[in-house]
Amino acid sequence: MLFSFLQLTTIYFRHLINKKTFLLCVILLLILGFFLIPNENSNYVTFYCNNSSIVSNEYWIGNLSGVFCNLIIYLLLFFIIAGDKEKDIVAGYYINEDLSPLHPFLKNLYKISAIYLISLLLLLVLNLSLILANIQNINIVLFITPILYFCIPFLLIVSTLCYFIEYFLDNKYLKYFIYYSIFILLIIYDDKLLYITGNSELFLFYKSLNVPVKTFAIGFISKEKVLNLITVKHFIKPNFTFYKLLVIIFALVTTYLLSFIRIKRSFTTIDDSVYSNRTSSKDIQNNDFSIESIPNIDQTDLSLISYLKKDLFLLSVSISNKSLSLFFLFWILSFFVQQNFFLFILVILLLLSTKINDIFLGKSYFYNTFIYEKLYSFPYILHFLSKFIIVLSSYCLLLIPYFLRIGEMPIILLLIFNFSIISIFQLTSIHLLKNTTIANIALIVMYISYVYKSPLIDILCYKF
Repeated sequence: MLFSFLQLTTIYFRHLINKKTFLLCVILLLILGFFLIPNENSNYVTFYCNNSSIVSNEYWIGNLSGVFCNLIIYLLLFFIIAGDKEKDIVAGYYINEDLSPLHPFLKNLYKISAIYLISLLLLLVLNLSLILANIQNINIVLFITPILYFCIPFLLIVSTLCYFIEYFLDNKYLKYFIYYSIFILLIIYDDKLLYITGNSELFLFYKSLNVPVKTFAIGFISKEKVLNLITVKHFIKPNFTFYKLLVIIFALVTTYLLSFIRIKRSFTTIDDSVYSNRTSSKDIQNNDFSIESIPNIDQTDLSLISYLKKDLFLLSVSISNKSLSLFFLFWILSFFVQQNFFLFILVILLLLSTKINDIFLGKSYFYNTFIYEKLYSFPYILHFLSKFIIVLSSYCLLLIPYFLRIGEMPIILLLIFNFSIISIFQLTSIHLLKNTTIANIALIVMYISYVYKSPLIDILCYKF
């Protein structure tokens, strides 16, 4: 039984690391590690309280690395596993799993274990570049100890969260929303949730140095703005070891209890059902989506207008009436709500707008039909230009209530420019990666940050 469990874990682990997204994450972490924690000669710091910061040395760098790794790997891990359930169902792999005599707990645990191994591999990659960037300030024992303390329990609970969100939920939008909302809540309420990420614990250590601080931040700031540079001269003793053990126990108990809930095996996309165990031949309809069915289009016309008509037709048959009705409900509501509630409604609209990635921009890549784009006689540049116009026009339509509230043409033009950049980012990332994951993650995290009035990038130029 143990041997079978280890084999299954290994197989799923190899499946995950074979994904292009994993390679992209590795490259990103290798690059990020060289800039994440500055050495003594750098002109910036990345963790500071008011106007003070701690110089990176052998006693401090491992603690800072552990907390940074937790936050970064959390953001990337779901990016690697997203879409696995749908692919398993489309390929029919789940049938073998259902026929297996293994206990449901072990069936869930082997996948969680593989995801956990992936997170540990990312941890190793990130810290290798951190060590190289700070080789003169590293004591391996003092560096590894806090990383194990901060990261081992946290990454286990995150791996568990990734698995159950991916396999228990069907709606992609809902998956990303829940996963990254939990991320923001963990950062804000870390001290009330067993100090799970470790960032509040670093703040408590700051207080133990008798430094008068009230708030702290993780992020880039020039050393010129820091008035007090502190050097730690002793080993930092862990404060919440018992809490870390509780996190590990909680992850295992949660996995066991949720194993009694059967995973839904029907595959439903965001807008309509494309796979179902209950589908019979009489329910299947032959819909003609050929170019001849597109109204008012000349097949010999290879202009931008003709390509736009084709894309608009594909968009119209992809989006469901339910999704469209939900969007227009909030859009109309945004014209009338008071200013205090407008931002919340606007964020909902922006989150709903990410569905265009899955139902329009990324649909051909998900079903591996993007090759048919190359069979058209249209100039290939029109493939991007047409979709860019549609996406940007969608944003302009969405932002009409906001434009009316602003009433200043320079700001409106700046907003249109900002969302032009967003549209280019969506098209480029989805085309290069052949999936929508990165675009969805980046946009959802950016939009959700507005709810807490601390936007990561203020593309809306919003005055709180």
